Amino acid sequence: MLILAFPLMVGIAVSWLCGIQMFAATLLLALSAVAAIAAFLWQGGARWLFGATLIVAFFALGVFSEVMDRSRLEPQWSGAKGRFEAVLLEAPHVGGKATRVRAVATRLGRDSIRGARREGIVYLYFENSVELESLTVGNRLCFEGKVQPPRNAGNPAEFDTEHYMYVQGVTGTAYLARKGWTLRKDALLTLQMRAMLLREKISGLYSSLGIAPESQAILSALTVGEKRDLSKGVRNLYAAVGASHVLALSGLHLGILYMVLTLLFPVGGSRLLGVLREGVILVVLWGFAAVAGFTPSVVRAAVLFTLMSLARCMQRDGSSVNSLAFAALLMLAVNPRWLFDVGFQLSFSAVFSILLLVPLLDKLLAVHRWGCVYRYVAGIISVSVAAQIGTLPLVWYYFGAFPLYFLATNFVVVPSAFAIMLLAVLLLLSYPVEFIRNGIAIVLDNLISVVNFLLRQIESLPSSSVELPCIDAWGAYAVAVALVAALYAVVNRRWRFVAVAVVAVLPLAGSLLYIRYRTVEPHIIFYNSKEFSAMQLVVSRRCSYLVSSYPQWEVDAQYVAEPYWRREQMEEPRLLPYCCYSNYSDGNVVLEGGLVTFAGRRIKVIADEEWKEDTLIQPVDCILLCRGGAGSIKELIARYPSKFILMDATLYAGSLKRIRRECRQQGVRCINLREAGARKLLVNGRGVRFLPVE
Repeated sequence: MLILAFPLMVGIAVSWLCGIQMFAATLLLALSAVAAIAAFLWQGGARWLFGATLIVAFFALGVFSEVMDRSRLEPQWSGAKGRFEAVLLEAPHVGGKATRVRAVATRLGRDSIRGARREGIVYLYFENSVELESLTVGNRLCFEGKVQPPRNAGNPAEFDTEHYMYVQGVTGTAYLARKGWTLRKDALLTLQMRAMLLREKISGLYSSLGIAPESQAILSALTVGEKRDLSKGVRNLYAAVGASHVLALSGLHLGILYMVLTLLFPVGGSRLLGVLREGVILVVLWGFAAVAGFTPSVVRAAVLFTLMSLARCMQRDGSSVNSLAFAALLMLAVNPRWLFDVGFQLSFSAVFSILLLVPLLDKLLAVHRWGCVYRYVAGIISVSVAAQIGTLPLVWYYFGAFPLYFLATNFVVVPSAFAIMLLAVLLLLSYPVEFIRNGIAIVLDNLISVVNFLLRQIESLPSSSVELPCIDAWGAYAVAVALVAALYAVVNRRWRFVAVAVVAVLPLAGSLLYIRYRTVEPHIIFYNSKEFSAMQLVVSRRCSYLVSSYPQWEVDAQYVAEPYWRREQMEEPRLLPYCCYSNYSDGNVVLEGGLVTFAGRRIKVIADEEWKEDTLIQPVDCILLCRGGAGSIKELIARYPSKFILMDATLYAGSLKRIRRECRQQGVRCINLREAGARKLLVNGRGVRFLPVE
């Protein structure tokens, strides 16, 4: 199965990267299928020929399935204003500036653009209001507005929103004002909607028992996969100590649930009762997967436990790499986009590494020679080390940090997760008995509080989370190849493969050293953000400044700009004060009344009308127009002569047409950061050039 699963994955990836079209995919699949059938029927043919054609056929199947899946997500929404109907797929949890809800949207009436999408899964962003608290799964509402296709902001090293929404099957976004929507009659509930309602009821049950909000959020995440109530501090804590896998439902949780159900329903030596118990447990596990939202890691675990249960009923071994590969084949046949899901990649790489390395590590630790306590401790060590080795390339690529004390963390969270899930099952079973459920709720609250206390102690240790330099996808592949070669050399004692590991990792090491020590020319980055304006003045790798025209912006600006300075291995920039009303000066930059002077370049920031009071004519290299800036372009250019105007993404959409029209009349080049993305201004040289930021 592994030999077939690998070409299927490669086919999906190649089709997605190359954008293969339907005709080519269909032709490739037909030819490869005919070749495989012919090789199978050819009596005098070599066995390897059938194997080779079958591998090619599964590669073609991966290509075809990805093309078919991609065609279901096309075409895009037009972005034109219209009337829409939406059915909520989840209950909104009010918080922050707006509330995001997943829904199925349908356009009512005709679209101004022929061939545009009319129905699909979208993210609705509601303006926060009291009315949101009454909404739940299955509610149908009508709204007027625009459904926009997903689009990245264009900032350097940013989170790839387009790819994330593609993987999730989300086709667009829409913003709903407080009074911009009305409720209609509820839609018919699907099985998945009913599962989501059950999840909401269980989470509401936890809150009704008086459990502390932090403990309640962790309990909901650990038992039903509801993570929207988790605070940023809790997420960062669990990520820093390497315990995020506890909050993301996976094989650990289903394994604990399987073990708990097995302990609660013993059957003795009866084979018939054992088969019936396995059937009941599988129904519960798949129901749990539905409540958890059928995430890739949960589905993978449910498939594996199903195979293991069937093998157990037939008195065979179902826990093998072959079963894991078969689970991958089934899942990717249903949804090829799961291949690009971080949870899918981490889940399969961790389990694959555990299946291969745990027997070797158990042998090295001499597990079978000692008592049960030693076996338990050694088991946690071997599984933790194997999972960390298997997921290292992905963790490095996606998160750029390594939890140094992951062993100590697992000794805390693994037994605690077992105890919490056991108590949660007992809580649900004993809910009608008030004094029992209240007692269990108190124990759960205190247990989770103790776990969080211990994790905070681990986080306070020196270098609890080691920050790694950013690498690209090819760097992650290099790390993976090096790990596989090194492990193969150790297991089979073929030390020449150590040279393969070194050769694989040398280009990555050279690239990281080049980025670390290369000379950075002074430049200015203008970021694209609808919430605030931000520009970074880069002197060198060790010295840069972050400037904005908005107060109370530091945290958000760091979120937008941090991926760039982390990728370039730069030190954190200095945050300068609100530039329109504050003055600042040192040997590198001068801020005075909204005028930024850096390395001989002069940028005027316009965020209000106070510039009209200036009496001096001040030539500048460019003008940055932000929200709040007012006045005609003609008058602005007369006061600050310039050939370039940057339209910040914070500007209202209604102002853009007027600004463009006036810029054309004045012969001034205007750049819309919302459309063009972030731009880089090189300060060396005579001319003014705004370049895309890679």
